Amino acid sequence: MAASPLARRLFLLGVGTALAGAGLIWKNVRRRDSAEALATPPAMKTVTEVNDQFAVPEFEGRNLAGVVNRGSLMGRWSMVFFGYTQCPDVCPTALTLMAEMARRLSPAERPQVLFISIDPQRDTPELLAAYIPSFDASFVGAAGTDESLAALVKHLGVMYQRNPESKPGIYTVDHTAAMFLIDPQARLKALFSPPHDLEAMLADYRRLTH
Repeated sequence: MAASPLARRLFLLGVGTALAGAGLIWKNVRRRDSAEALATPPAMKTVTEVNDQFAVPEFEGRNLAGVVNRGSLMGRWSMVFFGYTQCPDVCPTALTLMAEMARRLSPAERPQVLFISIDPQRDTPELLAAYIPSFDASFVGAAGTDESLAALVKHLGVMYQRNPESKPGIYTVDHTAAMFLIDPQARLKALFSPPHDLEAMLADYRRLTH
């Protein structure tokens, strides 16, 4: 798991758990020269607008189709979520919400949805291929090692921690629960932190991408 010392301390204090989302982590880990970069306009109820000037760093995830990397984010809007297939609540809730959001958007409006697994030991390409499209056939899932995701995780301020096994191969993973909106130049535009509201998310997404 890649994270700055400050982000790790915040996580251990309970700030970086899945239910807390990524907004506060981002504010503490990645400081911008302009305060406007992290300002949330009053009209935007569900989102923290970031408007990063830099593309996300190179990273690598794998699935049955091959490699997912920074190039996979170029040329279209993307919603990126970090999780794992055996997550009992946060991940299926987020995927269901993004699937409903996609159904409510026109084909021209829909973002690419990329689910990045931070549990590569269990989330094989075959499992991801069966699980992720069950929410929406267009969704893409990929798993990356800690090393191959380190730069991306640090850039976005994502936190995750694998908990001890309760039984062999059985464990949970605490993780950031935000959805990251990436623009067609692979730059972080905004993040949607829980609690998520579909109607507000739709309005904010349309405002940000038009």
